[in-house]
Amino acid sequence: MKKKLLIIDDDIEMCEEISDILRDEGYDVNMAHDGLEGKNMLFENAYDLVLLDIKIPGMNGFEVLKAVRENKINVKVIILSGRPMVKELSGQPASYDEEEVILRQADCIMGKPYDIVKVLKKTEELLS
Repeated sequence: MKKKLLIIDDDIEMCEEISDILRDEGYDVNMAHDGLEGKNMLFENAYDLVLLDIKIPGMNGFEVLKAVRENKINVKVIILSGRPMVKELSGQPASYDEEEVILRQADCIMGKPYDIVKVLKKTEELLS
């Protein structure tokens, strides 16, 4: 049975590109272009893995990840984001605010632009 993946990202072109590659690798892929739509899809369907952007309309990626974990939805989460993931505050070590606590609940964090080979490798690793 094919593993089922969900991509939640408002970059439609990027979603289509990565979903085509993932389908070629044998995955069943769905897409959502805003956080609320993506969260609803995660709550209504069983997915094995979600590729989640942080800066998305409707509900941001932090809110989606928090809702998924609070509701104990069994899905692996890879964050793909162009946003720096650790905040620096006036030369002090990274802060551990609520967003960073939520990010630690992801299974993997990758920056954009992403390396598709690394995304495929991590996807396979998390789903094996």
